[in-house]
Amino acid sequence: MKLNILLLLLLPAMSGMAQEPDSTSALFNMREAEMNFARESIMFGRNTAFIKNFADESVIFTDKWVTNGKQFSKDQKASPVVLKWEPEFMDISDSRDFGISSGPWEAQEYRPNTAPIATGYYLTVWKKQSDGTWKVILDGGSTTPVMKGSQHDFSFPAGADKPIVNPRAIDVEISCNELLDREKQFLVEWNGGFLSSAYTSFLAPEARIQLNGHLPSTNRDTINAWISHFDKKLTWEPVGSGAATSGDLGFTYGLLEIPDNPDAMKGHYVRIWRKQHGADWKIVLEMMNID
Repeated sequence: MKLNILLLLLLPAMSGMAQEPDSTSALFNMREAEMNFARESIMFGRNTAFIKNFADESVIFTDKWVTNGKQFSKDQKASPVVLKWEPEFMDISDSRDFGISSGPWEAQEYRPNTAPIATGYYLTVWKKQSDGTWKVILDGGSTTPVMKGSQHDFSFPAGADKPIVNPRAIDVEISCNELLDREKQFLVEWNGGFLSSAYTSFLAPEARIQLNGHLPSTNRDTINAWISHFDKKLTWEPVGSGAATSGDLGFTYGLLEIPDNPDAMKGHYVRIWRKQHGADWKIVLEMMNID
């Protein structure tokens, strides 16, 4: 079963002027790790780059839905297709060792001057390792209509490239359990009324949505229109979660499905959640990949 989505003219996900992070910041270093990762994919091939840049414990979405990212790449055969991408948006936790990135990707035949054969937007979660290197712990993506000659600016939330003195320390397991409880609340609200307001009540004001087949959007009218045209039986099953040690940034991921329908198309989602002190977790970025 496919989602019935209005074909709308979308606003780009990124608004505002391009930004450059402070070169001494953790955000800058995370972006450098992302850009080096992307360069290695072009120079040495996707599999080699993924093996080097994925953490030993990592998640990737494949035809098996959820699997270990590093091991999956080790098991793949070389392909004559090059995968390219660039970061367009990044955010980072107060602990400055856990962050997210999103931006456009394209797959292209490994020959000069060939048009992209597929394009989309990715969503990656990064974690700083004990040796100081940044590694991918989750990676997913959605497809878009093929984009030609698009220009992409880089941006990040105000202050994300500034140091945080003595950030709070929260047990990661506590944050992960809170996130999974929040997912349960979200699903109850969704199943109880099927109103776009029930869905959007869990979104932060600046939330961006990456929906398969569309360019990302932060426009609330566009997001409401998308939600109002979801299949009424759409549901999701959380599979896992993760969070920063500062307890302010985390993620959940899982499977999308239409129950009791043998022809139902399954897909996957990733939700990035942010928590302000004394407030509930809110979704700041959601990626839904469903055909």
